[in-house]
Amino acid sequence: MAWLIFAALNAYAWRLDRGWDISKIVWIIYLGALSFWEEWVFRLALPELFESWGASLWLAILISAVLFGGAHYFTLRWKWQWCVGAALGGVMLSRQMEVHNDLLLITAFHWVATYLNTPRPPGSSAREKAAETETLV
Repeated sequence: MAWLIFAALNAYAWRLDRGWDISKIVWIIYLGALSFWEEWVFRLALPELFESWGASLWLAILISAVLFGGAHYFTLRWKWQWCVGAALGGVMLSRQMEVHNDLLLITAFHWVATYLNTPRPPGSSAREKAAETETLV
């Protein structure tokens, strides 16, 4: 499944800019690895830690989701509304984790959503590249 998602995200990257370079591939891989790490931390490690401290499963999930949303304040363009959305998304991903117990499935959801939200590496956009090309000509 990971290869299928990787291929689809690469096709989408090509469609956005009608071009393809190694930085796009590296960005997609980076977002996949980051998604895996975040899902492991926020769906497994933190809820397990909070439960070991005496929290119920759903309280542990809620605390983890709030932390997940708060961590995204820096990555989602400093907008609290996006953080609330990330926290609610975290609750939904935690529910899916509880139902399916499949970390890779949850990571796949996160990877696709993260890439659709941020399809280019920081400081890289089609308009910027077009402007650079125009100034060089």
